[in-house]
Amino acid sequence: MFEKQIEYLKLVQDRIPEHLNAVETLSTVLGIGNDSTYRRLRGETALTYEEAFKLADNFGLSLDSVGIDVLKRVDFDAGAPIEGIKDYEAYSNRIMDRMLRFENESQKAHMFYFALDFPLFYIYQYPALARLKSYYWGKSILGLPEMSSISFEEFKLSKDRQEKDLEVMRSYARIPSTEIWTNSSFVATLKQLQYCWQTGVISRKEDALTILNELEDLLGVMRLQSDTGKKLNPLSGEPTGAEFNWYISELSVGNNAVHIRTHTDSHTFLSFNTFNFIETSNSAFNKQTKNWLDNFLKRSLLVGPCAIGQRDEYIKKLTGQIDSIRRVILSEEETLL
Repeated sequence: MFEKQIEYLKLVQDRIPEHLNAVETLSTVLGIGNDSTYRRLRGETALTYEEAFKLADNFGLSLDSVGIDVLKRVDFDAGAPIEGIKDYEAYSNRIMDRMLRFENESQKAHMFYFALDFPLFYIYQYPALARLKSYYWGKSILGLPEMSSISFEEFKLSKDRQEKDLEVMRSYARIPSTEIWTNSSFVATLKQLQYCWQTGVISRKEDALTILNELEDLLGVMRLQSDTGKKLNPLSGEPTGAEFNWYISELSVGNNAVHIRTHTDSHTFLSFNTFNFIETSNSAFNKQTKNWLDNFLKRSLLVGPCAIGQRDEYIKKLTGQIDSIRRVILSEEETLL
């Protein structure tokens, strides 16, 4: 009897939406019959390494979730290495897969997003921002060979990519969330734009100014969401989405962190290599992350109808950062960013 395996498979089953048959779903993922799946669920037949890896990859559950060293060792999924355009597309698919999975638990899940940079999901409703980020990451950070000879003016997001981006944003709008922003949440994007402008990667003023205008539009969205306590529906433009809480923190952090709590467990995503992410469902690590986020929430300001003055001051500060880059583009002034 493989007791740890039984415990692990119970965690896997908790990730399967209630409207799906758990045994049939597991059989499909593992590529085996229902009888073989039942034997694994009862602990009569051991999972092979390949089978355990399939489950971990498909359901986002760490292989060490029920291991002996769970309090000391943490298993992270970092996704496949990004070495070409196809891998870059797989990264986008990975994001969509994770969002759809948690959307299925939207009534039982809550997302906490600590935003060193403003949350990734917002770029998906702003075409110029999405184009800047995709181009900068692909060419400057990853150095993808297929992008070496493509200029920013030539670079376009495919229709398929835009449809996937909208699907991610739609899923995000349906997941109850708490976002914690800092005074630096726009700085990385603004510095990326400044770099692209001053090195000639972006040569047309209208392209650069459109990106800045979209950042200002995003601040308008944040104002509306904090007023209503609801996320904006990306299709209707109305605040009819899931519950939304916006916090502002004076404290500084080193990376973006996303922590999702469901009725059964939790999951943590951490940024690395500028834009990519690693993920784990390790219980001890998630407990530490929960304590870290809860501590930040206690020291942060919840903005909304009861803190309009502080919120508007914060928005004014970020608007000033946007204006400083706008002056770089229009008047070639220096900036302190």
